[in-house]
Parts: sequence; C-alpha cells; structure tokens
Amino acid sequence: MSKKTKNQSQPMELPPTPLQARGVAATWVTGLALVLCTVMILGLLGMIVIGGGKTFWQRPIDRVQLKSGEELLAMEYRREARLGASDRILYRVGNRDLGQQPFKWIDVDSIESIDEPSDAVLLERQEWGIWIGIPERIYEIAESGELIEIASGSVSVQEELENQLGIAAARRASANGLRSGPIADINDRLERLRLSELEAQLRVTGNSRPNHLGWVLWWAVVAALIIAILGAVRIGHPLAKRSLVIISMLAVLVAYAERPWAGQPWTQEQFESYKAQIDDKRALLTAQFRELSNKLTALEQDDARFRIEVRDISTGQFAPISRSQMNEPMKVSQILRVVPANEIGFVGKIKLYLSRWWNFLTEDPREANTEGGVFPVIVGTLLVTLMLTIAVVPLGVLAALYMREYAKQGVMISVLRVAINNLAGVPSIVYGVFGLGFFCYGIGGVIDGGTDPSLVLKVGQWWVLVLVIAAMLFFVLTLTGQEKQSKKSLLIFGLWSGVALLSVIAVFSTPYFEGFFQAKLLDGSPTFGTSGLLWASLTLALLTLPVVIVSAEEAIAAVPASLREGSYGCGASKWQTIQRVVLPGAMPGIMTGAILAMARGAGEVAPLMIVGAVKLAPELPFEDRFPFIFADRSFMHLGFHIFDLGFKSPDSEAARGYVWTTTLLLVTLVVMMNLIAIRIRSKLKARFVSGQF
Repeated sequence: MSKKTKNQSQPMELPPTPLQARGVAATWVTGLALVLCTVMILGLLGMIVIGGGKTFWQRPIDRVQLKSGEELLAMEYRREARLGASDRILYRVGNRDLGQQPFKWIDVDSIESIDEPSDAVLLERQEWGIWIGIPERIYEIAESGELIEIASGSVSVQEELENQLGIAAARRASANGLRSGPIADINDRLERLRLSELEAQLRVTGNSRPNHLGWVLWWAVVAALIIAILGAVRIGHPLAKRSLVIISMLAVLVAYAERPWAGQPWTQEQFESYKAQIDDKRALLTAQFRELSNKLTALEQDDARFRIEVRDISTGQFAPISRSQMNEPMKVSQILRVVPANEIGFVGKIKLYLSRWWNFLTEDPREANTEGGVFPVIVGTLLVTLMLTIAVVPLGVLAALYMREYAKQGVMISVLRVAINNLAGVPSIVYGVFGLGFFCYGIGGVIDGGTDPSLVLKVGQWWVLVLVIAAMLFFVLTLTGQEKQSKKSLLIFGLWSGVALLSVIAVFSTPYFEGFFQAKLLDGSPTFGTSGLLWASLTLALLTLPVVIVSAEEAIAAVPASLREGSYGCGASKWQTIQRVVLPGAMPGIMTGAILAMARGAGEVAPLMIVGAVKLAPELPFEDRFPFIFADRSFMHLGFHIFDLGFKSPDSEAARGYVWTTTLLLVTLVVMMNLIAIRIRSKLKARFVSGQF
C-alpha cells in the first residue's frame, strides 16, 4: 500500500519543448534586429552631426617651413597614413588668386618645422575664397592719387581693420540697398512698361479671338443666367434644380467667352496715344535711374579708395583686387571678416563659430555655393514643401473619402487601390519627366500663349463639345442622386471619367483663350511654360499622392462603425456624418500621411532637377510685395544643393564641409516640420478621445 502511494506521488516527466517552439531565440533575434536598426540610425545621425558641426570651427594657422626652403601659411585639415611611405597632411592654403590649388598635400618627411605665428590672419572675402597672409598696411588713395597711410605693421593694421571693416560694411550695405531697392524697383517698372507696349502692339495687329454675340444677345444671356440662378435657389425639385444649375454654368461660360468688349483691335491712333503715355513714364523713370546710378557710382568710387595689403609669405604677393589686376591691392570692402586665428582664444572661437552659423543661415551663397549662406535654399525648400502639402492633402483625403465612403467595394475599387499602391513605387525621376511635359510644356504653355493653333477647334465644334459635357454632367448627377446608384457604379464612374477627359480636351482646344503672357513670349522668355516653383510643387504632390491616399483611407476605415450608426440614428445625413464624425476621427491618421508626404517631398532631388530647382536663383520666390509668392520663379532646394556641392563643385575639398552642414540643416528642418505636424496630430487625437471634436 505504501509502495503504490509512493509511485503515485512522483511527478510525471514531460517531453522537452521543441527548439522551434521556444521563444528565447526569437526574442534575441528580434532584439538584435532592433539594436542593429537603432545603431545604424544613430550612426548616420552621428556622422551628420559631427561632420556638419565641425565645419565652422576655426583651426589654427600654421607656418610650415619645408626642407626645400619653401615657407607657407596654411591650416591643417586632416592627416593620412600611407603604406610604404611617410604620412602626409592636407593643408588649406587658400589664396586662389595666385593660380594655386586651395588645398595642398605635404609629406611629413619634407617638413622642417611648424609654428603658429601671432601675426597671421585669415580673410574671408566676397570672391575667390579665403586669403591667408600677413597684414602690412592700410591706406587711402586721395583724389590727387597720393597714398595716405592709415596704419602699418601687423598689430596696428589688425587694430585699425575692425574700424575700417565697419565703415566699409556700411558703404556696402548702402550700395546693396540701392541695387536691391529703388534701382531694382525702377528696372521692374521699366520692364512692365515694355511689356505693356508689346501687348498694345499685339492689339493693334488685331485679335483672332471669335466674338459673335452683340450687346443685346449678351445681356439676354446675362438675364437668363440671373433667372436660372434664382430658379435654382427657389425650386425644390432635384431634377429641375440640377437642370437650372447646369444652365447657369453654361450661361456663365457663354457670357465670359462671348463678351462683346473683349478682343477688339486698337486703331493706330489709340496705340500712338497709349505709347506716348508709356514714353512719358519711361522718361521719368530713366531720369530717376540715372540719379540713383550716380549715387551708386559715387559710393563705389569712395569705396575703392580704401585699400589693404596682406601678403602671402610664399610668393610675397599681396591680395589683389581681382585676377585681372594683380598689381592693385584689394579693397577693404572686399573683406567680410578678418580672423587672427592664433590669437582669438577659445571664447573667441566659440563666438566666431556661432557667428559663422548665423551667416550660414541668413546670407546668400557665394563662390559656386562653397562659401556664404543658404538662406535662399531654406526659403525654397520650405515653400515647395508647404505648397506640395497644401496641394496633396485635400486631394488625397477627398479621393480616400470617395473610395471608402461612397464607392461600391468591388472589382473597380480593388483595381484602383492596386494601381495607387503601384504608383508609390514608380521612380521619382519618372514623375519629374511627366511634370516637365504635362505641367511645364502643357498647362504652362497654354497659360503663357494660349492653345496650340493645331489643336484649336472651330467655334461650332467647341460649343458642341461643351454641350456634350453638360449633358453628361446632367446624367451623372441624376444617377448619383438615385437610391440604387450602387448598381450603376460602373456607369457613374465611366460618366465622371468622360466628363473629366472631355473637359481637359475642351480646355486645350478652346478658341477663346490666347494666353496671359503673349508679350513675354515675343522675347522668347516663357513665364509658366518652363520649370518653376508651382510645377515643382505639383509634381511632388503627384509623387506623394499615393502615400496620402493610403494613409487617409486606412484612417477613415479605422473610425468605428458604431460612431457612424450613432450619427445616422440622430438624423444626420451621410455628408454630415463624414464632416462631423468620420473626418475628426480620422484626422490623426490623415496627419500621419501629411507628415510622410512632407518628409519625402522635402528630401526629393531627381524630380526637382527637371521641374524647378537650380544651382543659383537670381531672385527669391518670396517677396514682401503682392502676390508675395511668385510661383513662376525657379528656386533653390536643400536636396539639390547637397547634390550640387557633392558632385558639381569645382573645389571638392572646400565643399566637403558644406555637404555635411547642409545635410544637417536638411535633417533638422524635416524633423522640425514633422514635430510640428506630430504635435498637431496629438492635439487632434486628444480632442477625439475626449469627445470634443
């Protein structure tokens, strides 16, 4: 009995767990993958931060005495170890005016001695990069040609130079203010007068624009329009209301296209009278331009009198005013900053570092983008990102709403979703080529010069096309309003597609439009018929549209059906439910799509190379005058700027630091925009959870 009890008390041995069923290995593998991803991301960000952060740090100026007897002033950039040979050092010697390379490799074995002279200075100049040398004297050239010495000797020159740089900066600011202010304004007004004269000359030659309605018939059309609008407001029958709405649209089109006062050619007397007015205005502006030019010339002559001699110790040559005038010392105003690198100390280097960062963010680029700042680049990047977001988010949300809330879930919608997902994988350069052909040359060409004559329909043919579009629109609106429209979804989709296609054909074949910028086309300078900010933004919006549609549709589908049913139960219509329940609930997901679109659009380069981004934009696309954003202008972009610095710069070593710095700036801007969008998304999500939407 005791033996049986003993056997029953022993625990039953279980078979070991199979290796593939154990979770320990999966835990380690997934954790290792997470660590690897984190290390890769942090490593990338660390390289960008370190590479970009050290660009503006001031290095000491070394006086390198070579065994050959040659002597030079330079800043050490990096050392390189070589197998079977001595190490070598890359020095930045600057002084490109002398015809030398700004960077120079020197073998360590060829160096006799290295020290840091206290009188060596680095000059940051407006042109030709930096100059490293020993300052000798500052003098003024009197009107008689006599040289009046202001300071001599390295110490005295450095003490006086700060004062002279302030005075020269004030003169330079005054000159730049004249160029970019009143002189630029006068040039702009003169250009507008010239274009006005060309437009008037076009009107003298006559206008091929058709016009068949007289004043009586035109007023009859306007009266019919008013009656149709009033009837559409008062009549409650849906079919009659749709009919009156379409009649109103046709009446508006007829009234605008056949307006009697448009397209009337000028007589020669009218043109001569108008030209006389333009000539009077042009003479007044020309006189103002001469006066301002004289002031500018006086400032430049006064500026040219103050010179400085800073000698290169290798050749004994002082910094010249230009490469074509090597015997003339440079002007003081050509210097932007003087840096006694070996005397400023750590605190001075910190101040200099911050000052260079500020200049980098607020100034225009110089020296093939390897010097100066990136302010126009920042403006262009922010504008194109903002405009693409404004364009893509509403369009993507509306498309997602129709696919999820209105369309019947069948084969057509499934095929459409597959097509949208596939569009997300199309190479971005394809979108750039499409944007150039469709937006720039297609729509832009029509905006500039009107419809291509080979595509223009006759007046009767065009109005027949318009009536067909109106009839199709009437039928599709009628079918959409029926209760059993789901059974006719394919027909409705076909009608909407036909309306859209025929509308595009009507726009590109209308005989009633001759463009807005014909006068500029006479000079061979298109306005919207070439790459620019608007077309770049729309191209990027098209590129990021699949991302927004997919994110918005998933967010709309995630809104609980019980909320919709509750809204319907309270008597709300479908649109009221979408507007007050579905969209607020889906807004966090929609913001996620907007964040992804912003991030991808801000970093794209390939499409922008074709449809708008340039190496150096002469004018900003944003100004403090109406219309403030000039969508026809070219612009600079941080992504394209990085590509240009890395692969198109004439001085790759000088551009290396700017590549890292611009990359750091681009990452920072994208992160800041994303953080703002994430903050907005969090607030919207909190309001939805609390029921305050």
